[in-house]
Amino acid sequence: GQKTGFLPVPIIITEPAVGYGGGLAAVFFHGKVIGRQTDDGRLVPPSVSGVALAATENGSEIAGGFHFGVWNDDHLRYTGILGAASLNLTFYGLEGGGGVAGNRGLEFDIDALFVEQKLLVRVGDSDLFMGPRQIYLDTQNTFKLSNLIPLPGVRDVDFDSRSSGLGVELLYAGLDNIISPDSGIKAQLQATWYEPTWGSDDSFSKYRVNFNGYRKVLPKLVLGLRADASAVSGDAPFYEYPYIDMRGVKALRYQGDRVWVGEVEGRWAFTPRWSLVLFGGAGEASPVNDGDNGEGVIWSRGVGFRYLLARELGMQVGMDVAKGPEETAWYLQFGSSWQ
Repeated sequence: GQKTGFLPVPIIITEPAVGYGGGLAAVFFHGKVIGRQTDDGRLVPPSVSGVALAATENGSEIAGGFHFGVWNDDHLRYTGILGAASLNLTFYGLEGGGGVAGNRGLEFDIDALFVEQKLLVRVGDSDLFMGPRQIYLDTQNTFKLSNLIPLPGVRDVDFDSRSSGLGVELLYAGLDNIISPDSGIKAQLQATWYEPTWGSDDSFSKYRVNFNGYRKVLPKLVLGLRADASAVSGDAPFYEYPYIDMRGVKALRYQGDRVWVGEVEGRWAFTPRWSLVLFGGAGEASPVNDGDNGEGVIWSRGVGFRYLLARELGMQVGMDVAKGPEETAWYLQFGSSWQ
């Protein structure tokens, strides 16, 4: 557990929006894997860098790298991500999941270059961090109208779109373990403004607030609670609208200008290393046009298991099976389900 150096990590993808797939990541720890403690007992996470490659059965591909840097006894945190992706997805409209062309989805391809950076500063010796963030997304999009309407003369629609945003983030990092927490709170508030002044094609803003809380209600039972809300305003491109992100629900299936999700999860350790997980949740995407009703509240529930792979790290791995309104999907989990 005290080793440094490279760690190969297999990637297994089960997201219904892109199909089954896999890849490989190479992760490098710049310090001790389990970090170190300050004089007052606070655990300092290690700086970590990594690269990854992955592909799925529907032809989607993604490659990228990241760096998470920690300085000055964890009073300064930097996160940087650079990635490129070619994804084959389905667009169901922005009316809360009602779909297009009679509740059907419209297939589209998106080729994207993605950059995100943020620099967070700890407020005194508290668990609160704050700082600026920057995000950039350059896309080439193809909507496959010829697949939706198989008639002579119907052509696909191609267009480019670029989003460039500057924003701020507040982070409360009060978990007892950043990988597989048993107690504590993590809360985040993000506000990002996209303007042509700093390279965006459109002028719009995005807001997100999320809360993950854990508590050991019995010696072998951990209860988790998640709340997440996102909103967009202004002239945003379709891919910037939030969607219901929840186990059992296909990515991008329910999009709108305001989205909320709530989940509860119980984890019971029936042996020192094996745990049973039960979870359920709900979410709603508000239609962009006020005259539409959307799909209302969407429900999901499921069951899973966890295995304590590394006791020193508190690292748990496992699998969940979740049933949503359209389908049943399974997910491999590394650490918390809500990372």
